[in-house]
Amino acid sequence: AVVEDLDMAVQSRDKEIVQIAKSIEELGSIFKELAVLVIDQGTILDRIDYNMEAVVEHTKEGIGQLEKAESHQKNARPLKCIICLSITIVILMVILILQHKRW
Repeated sequence: AVVEDLDMAVQSRDKEIVQIAKSIEELGSIFKELAVLVIDQGTILDRIDYNMEAVVEHTKEGIGQLEKAESHQKNARPLKCIICLSITIVILMVILILQHKRW
């Protein structure tokens, strides 16, 4: 009876050890999956960081181009006024010449 009790206790312990080993294997696979997820998220974060830096650079370039366009536009205004006034003067002179010939 004692031997049977010991045999049953050993078998019970053996089952418990096997169950613990399975649990450890499952835990190991969970940690491996978690490591893969962490690596993937790190890659995604790196891409986001790279894209944010690119956005900042493109924004700076865009601001520079807008400032340059504003400068060109401001410089072009006086030239447009001069051209319009010159055309107006030429037209008025032609009208005056035509009026003078009629008299």
